[in-house]
Amino acid sequence: MPKSKKVKVWLKLITPEFLGRKEVGEIPANEPEAAKGRRVILSAIDVLGDFNKYYLKFIFKVGEVDNQNAYLYFDGLECTRDYIARMIRRRVDRTDLVVDKVTKDGIKLRIKTVTVTRRVPKGIRTKMRKKIDEILSKETSQLTMEEFILKVFSDDFKNSIISVLNKIYPVRNFEFRKIEVKTPLDELVRIEKEKKAAK
Repeated sequence: MPKSKKVKVWLKLITPEFLGRKEVGEIPANEPEAAKGRRVILSAIDVLGDFNKYYLKFIFKVGEVDNQNAYLYFDGLECTRDYIARMIRRRVDRTDLVVDKVTKDGIKLRIKTVTVTRRVPKGIRTKMRKKIDEILSKETSQLTMEEFILKVFSDDFKNSIISVLNKIYPVRNFEFRKIEVKTPLDELVRIEKEKKAAK
């Protein structure tokens, strides 16, 4: 007797609460629990509804499921390669910074930034990296992961960083190139549950 083919279930993808707790698509799974840990990449247009952030990609992981929904946990964001390539034109210097920071709620982030200037001496670039590092240390120590990510989306925040860097050397562009969550998914789920219980 032939085995009956198991019917896949379709789970609605639900964004984290700080991103509106809204449905942004569906994924198939053999059973709901099998979807846990799955990586999901979405455009900022889908998540934020903001066409000005067309160059941003969100990375999520499915952290919790029920019979109908797959609840996404923020796992990072990244600028498209084309967007970064357009920033880096001829006769400019690119200053990259990669730092690990821990937010107020204990979540470890790897933050990658890129700063674009005219050609500058190495010493100037070192000063810029140090200043960005100081700003990120201050912000992450005072903000939860969710608050920090929302601030990253703010043009005001980027402009304030550029304003500080301009005191060292005129900046053409600054961007958060990539942010990765380094805290394990099960730990993120635990932290989220503790926050809800404390409300």
